[in-house]
Amino acid sequence: MAAVGISDQAKWRHVLEQQKIANAQRWLLVLETHAEPAKLVQEDYDNFLRALETTLQKPNTFDIAYKLYQLLYPIVFGYADWDRWLVYSRQALHTSQFLFMQEREALLLEKTGDILYHKGDLKESEASYLKASQIYESEESPTYYYRTLAMLATLKDVQGEVDEGIKLCLKAKQLAKMSGDQLAIAHANLNLSNIYRRTRNWAKARESAQEAFDLYQGLNLPNFLTKASITLILTWAETGEWDKIGQLSNELIEVLNSSGDVHNLSQLKNNLGILAFGQENYQLAEAAWQEALQLLSQIQEPTELASIYNNLGMVYTKLAEWETAESMLLKAITSYRRFGDLFNWANSLDNLSDLYEAQGKTAEFKHTLQEAIAGLQVLKETPHANELLEYMQKRVKNAQ
Repeated sequence: MAAVGISDQAKWRHVLEQQKIANAQRWLLVLETHAEPAKLVQEDYDNFLRALETTLQKPNTFDIAYKLYQLLYPIVFGYADWDRWLVYSRQALHTSQFLFMQEREALLLEKTGDILYHKGDLKESEASYLKASQIYESEESPTYYYRTLAMLATLKDVQGEVDEGIKLCLKAKQLAKMSGDQLAIAHANLNLSNIYRRTRNWAKARESAQEAFDLYQGLNLPNFLTKASITLILTWAETGEWDKIGQLSNELIEVLNSSGDVHNLSQLKNNLGILAFGQENYQLAEAAWQEALQLLSQIQEPTELASIYNNLGMVYTKLAEWETAESMLLKAITSYRRFGDLFNWANSLDNLSDLYEAQGKTAEFKHTLQEAIAGLQVLKETPHANELLEYMQKRVKNAQ
């Protein structure tokens, strides 16, 4: 049999490459025109990944790749396939910079920041958001600029700079209102709600979440509506408005299960655990938080895992399962310390002191509270931090 010539090999490689590009274009067209894109992506995820990978390889197919990325990203984000999508995002970002496409570069920097945030790499996430916000501002893209301001606010809050976070969010909201940008107002409200939630300002958290929910509903944005719904459920659980939760949470569970959205489903389970704990239904709370832990263990989101460990530590203390409670709380304490989240670190130490107090370990009880007090005093004065600090100081004093 005659050997295949070099020119023939090059020809067939070219033909194969063209076939792959044509296939990617076909998948893009199907996605753009399908009535249920989320369902389609779930069923054909591997095919869409191949189409994206093929078109990301060369600058001349970047237009196809970018369109695929934009359509796929909000659908697959809930899959928490973040390591893979971080590679895609950085590859696309490199090409956008090579082609001097600043608007695309900014969006890809923003999405890279999203992934890094959920992976727990807060410093790199902040740098990515900051670069994106600078480009958006220079390119006069107000909606996206306000959105990155809101995300930078969230990062400030997680790292203990609560006042700075609230200021940034309020600035984004004010600018968005001045320009009449309803979507940007909704984004700012959702981020603001989550900051208020973490600072235990439940009235403002509920108000901001409700405003975000109403705006997303009016704009017909189901992905963001889901996020606002989950936050609303948490504020209702914390303020005892339990009658509002049942129907909405059942609808959400059905939607999230069918879409494969592991990330949002884990958050919802966490919130339902908080509801059960508030009703002193500790067995149900444990079950909900264990489900959330199993989901989060699949995706390894450090900030959410820390919260679940803390919550499980609390419920196992109530159930007198001492060793498991201590193990969970120590994991939460270690995680929060690593992120620089001093308030939640101190709060978990306070929960650990509850465990030692229940066991009658007076020395460990005092030492744990004293460690939390010393650490929390470094934090800038904020009402929720001061409240926790005063509470712990009274506990130490009364124990003497």
